[in-house]
Parts: sequence; structure tokens; C-alpha cells
Amino acid sequence: MSVIVLPEKPLVDGQTALRPWREADIAALVVACRDPEIPRWTRVPENYGEADAQAYMRQRRDEIRTGASAPFAIVAAADDRLLGSVSLMRIDWEHARAEVGYWLAREARGQGHVTRAVRLICEYGFATLGLDRIELLAATGNAASQRVASRCGFIREAVLRSYMRGKHGRQDMVAFGLLAGSRGASGPRATSAPGATSRPGATSRPGASSPGASSPRAASRRASSGRAGRSRAGSQRRPE
Repeated sequence: MSVIVLPEKPLVDGQTALRPWREADIAALVVACRDPEIPRWTRVPENYGEADAQAYMRQRRDEIRTGASAPFAIVAAADDRLLGSVSLMRIDWEHARAEVGYWLAREARGQGHVTRAVRLICEYGFATLGLDRIELLAATGNAASQRVASRCGFIREAVLRSYMRGKHGRQDMVAFGLLAGSRGASGPRATSAPGATSRPGATSRPGASSPGASSPRAASRRASSGRAGRSRAGSQRRPE
């Protein structure tokens, strides 16, 4: 198990940026999660309030310390406005795999933000955390998330029947997978905004000084790896 150190500077692709969460994101987080479409497809509670947002922040900090998750806030690159959440979660260091989960605020949809966010976090997972595989689970009824998976290069692998309990009964989930070095992983390269300063933020943990800074586990794996030439670039999904 490794402590995860998130980049201090945002990961940026066009109009979309990923950065660690900050306490100042709580008000915007509450507003975004009151959209009924978010609890419909995720584990976000209905009738979302400030207490839920504070619990969300605490959970994210704990998951970073234990190496269980790498959570980021999705923000507008131009003005740091909160747009959503994306995480690498359920990280299995022994098998070098994780799952990506996300949600996007209503006003941010249809502009390519979530596709860019998933590509950025997958590149980070492969290049910085040393992952070999990232999974994405989408409810069979969530066609939008399945399209995101396809645009990010994920391969549809299976339908998992009665896989999880949803708010309205058991759900079938479509399982997608993305491998390090696969063609689909080579989306726009994550960059840190030059001179970018952190604004108040919300669900990702503050951390590493550069996208290349890796966890102790990732560093040891890369040092022992003999797979020269393998590229590690940047991937519902199962709800957070």
C-alpha cells in the first residue's frame, strides 16, 4: 500500500483541468450534487447538503493517505470553476490496476470536459502511478457514460449481470478496460498550467510537484520492469 501524492499544479487539456480538492469547493459541490442525474447514476446521496460535502472531503483525504484512491476536482482551465469529479479508485497496487469514476455538473455537460478529464486521469495513472490496467463500469442504462468510455479508447469487455445494488434495485453494469500502452490511451498529453495557482478546491488530494512524481510502489515497479518502449499515457463507469 502506498501513500498517493497528487500534483500541485493542475493537469490541463484545453478547457479542462484536474486539480486536488479544496475545502473552498464545498459550496459549489453542494450545488452540483443537487442535480438528480448525479445520484441517479452514482453513489452520491440524494438531497445533498453541506454535511455530505464535508464527509466527501474527509473520505477523499483518508483514501489518499491509505493509497486507495487518487481523487481530482474537474475545473474550468480558464477560471478554476468547479465542473465535476474524477477519481482513480479501488486501486490494487499488487496487480497494478484501478477503476475510474466520475460525475459532471449539469451546466458542464456536452462540452467534452468529462472525456478530457478521463483521458488526463488515465494518463496520470499509467505514467505516474505505474498502473497497467484501468477499468470503467457503466450502468447498462447509462449510454452517455458508455460513449465516454469508447471515446477514451476503452474496450467493452462484458456485461456484469446484477453486479451492484443501485438506489432502485440491482443494476447490470457494462465493464470496459484500458491497458497501459494501448492505442486508446494516447489522448492529449497532460500538462501543468504554467504558473497556475491553486484556488479553493474540493475532492482531490493535494500532492506531487509534477506528473512524473510517483508513489513508492510505482517507482519500484518501473525500476524492475523490463518492458522497454511501453508507453504509459492517459481513460461510467462505476459511480464514486
